[in-house]
Amino acid sequence: MIFLTDPDIEAHLLAQLSRERDQEDREAILNTLEAQNIALIKSKLKGRYDTEAIFTATAANRHWLMVKILTKLVVFDYVRRNAARKVPTDLVKEWEWAMKILEKIKAGKETPDGLPNLTDANGNAKKPLIWGNTTQKDKRI
Repeated sequence: MIFLTDPDIEAHLLAQLSRERDQEDREAILNTLEAQNIALIKSKLKGRYDTEAIFTATAANRHWLMVKILTKLVVFDYVRRNAARKVPTDLVKEWEWAMKILEKIKAGKETPDGLPNLTDANGNAKKPLIWGNTTQKDKRI
């Protein structure tokens, strides 16, 4: 796997569900799902955090909130692949939680400790751009 480890997946998915396919097939599927969800997370956090630093960290240096979010997204997609199986509501709620947290981080409403900020060439932290609009639509002339 790219960023996650087998214990990360097994902490959130029953062993019988994660082992129902042969090992090579399982690894290829999980690698694909992980890469897709890493791209999703990177698209949400770009411009605010150094996503390359987040996903190149290894072992204990990984940010555990990102591990949890990515695991929830991968497990949901893994279980959802089987059209004959209905996705349990608890997995749906966990997927919704992960997406909601990503949106809050993207909007700046949540600022997780330890996520690496973007830096400029001098190593200074970049401030995210804040957009606004002062147009008054009900302006009377």
